[in-house]
Amino acid sequence: MALLDIFIFYGMLGLFIVSFLSSIIPIPTEAVVFGLLGAGGDSGIIFIILTLGSILGAVLGYFIGKHGLTKLIHYSKNKKKQEQTNRYFRKYGALLLLASPWIPIICNLASMIAGIRNYDLKRFLILISIANIIKCFAIVYLSITIIGWWTRFVK
Repeated sequence: MALLDIFIFYGMLGLFIVSFLSSIIPIPTEAVVFGLLGAGGDSGIIFIILTLGSILGAVLGYFIGKHGLTKLIHYSKNKKKQEQTNRYFRKYGALLLLASPWIPIICNLASMIAGIRNYDLKRFLILISIANIIKCFAIVYLSITIIGWWTRFVK
């Protein structure tokens, strides 16, 4: 928990860093959002920074997959299996990208997989933006609700 306290200490910059990194490595952003809102942070600014960091982190994951991991991963010599995997991702990739921010660990891999599979960048940006906007709104809204509920009972 000490790591999250550091992010909270740095305020909005810490929130941006944790939201950016959480798209690549599994770090929970919820505690930082909760801490900043509990300290009186502006929910609109927190939402914007959280969303922007999450989207930019996912884009970095996409480019890591597209330009970094494809060079490291040796594709199977079985062309039939490779084509089957590509078809599967073309068919279900949009669903995976829309659901990925909600699934721990998968959210970190989905962007990289999209890059490895050379998923259309514009489509990727639209899907990942929609998914992250919805998730970030839910995180901020639920945090505000919990803080409001908590303060009524603690007084």
